[in-house]
Amino acid sequence: MSLLDRRLILVLGKGGVGRSTVAAAIASACARRGRKTLLYQANATDRHGAYFGKTALGPALAELGPNLWGINTTPAEALHEYGLMILKFEKVYQMVFENRITKAFLRAIPGLDDYAILGKAWFHTTEEKRGRPIWDTVVFDMPASGHSMSMLRIPWVILETVPDGPLTRDARTVQTLLRDPARTAAVLVTLAEEMPVMEAAELAAKIGALGVQPARVIVNQVAPDHFPAGSPSAKVADALATATPRAAALAAMSGHAALARGRRALCERYLAEVAALIPAPARQLPFLPRAALGPADIAALAGQLELALATA
Repeated sequence: MSLLDRRLILVLGKGGVGRSTVAAAIASACARRGRKTLLYQANATDRHGAYFGKTALGPALAELGPNLWGINTTPAEALHEYGLMILKFEKVYQMVFENRITKAFLRAIPGLDDYAILGKAWFHTTEEKRGRPIWDTVVFDMPASGHSMSMLRIPWVILETVPDGPLTRDARTVQTLLRDPARTAAVLVTLAEEMPVMEAAELAAKIGALGVQPARVIVNQVAPDHFPAGSPSAKVADALATATPRAAALAAMSGHAALARGRRALCERYLAEVAALIPAPARQLPFLPRAALGPADIAALAGQLELALATA
């Protein structure tokens, strides 16, 4: 069974590691398997639209491709939907949530925006039409690491501090979903660099303490190995490095080869750190030398992730 068959896929990682790229590729891979997929994010500077050749996503559902839709919600939209889930009718929602006193009270509740966003992701995993699930998979492109942890902790905080009622009932349901590896997969995204690897290891430990075990680590933008040991290319590079005298062009070529080999060696060092520090299988995605990624790149990465997320 593939991790792509889970109901909820959480994509986590620090800013700048390509988390949104990986989330888009995972969602594309799910859709390619025939699963009706929602690519979900909140309060984000949208990249997903451009990845699929569409305009930037907003709070309304947008079709990105066959079996694939995307949304970039806001806390206000998420809270609106949560309020309607409880109160059922728009007019009742407006009376309760839209009056001045209630708005001031809601703004004073710490973490409410994050809980509404997390709750909306959960709601989409349960959403039905005519007795059948609307979405087979929800891929949640989560905020950067620290913010993600604050968001994921909220159900635990609610259950520890709030009296029993609708809020605690839903928090318990969300908590159960997050801890269920048959329905939820947490995928960590990092780079083969010191700070991203350390932060990914710390994040893995923190979500593990909540009972959310990381299912995979995706090491993104791994430098290619142009000069594998014993290969003809490596022998040529070695010969160039020791040849004297050298023309300027050959010296420059030798310098580029040394740079590429050094970058690959650094990647291998931190790939070993990932394997040692994070208790989840690690898979690699290549560095793509593009100013901006487009639909063809996301499709190529999705093809690689179909194999990378297969359950061992």
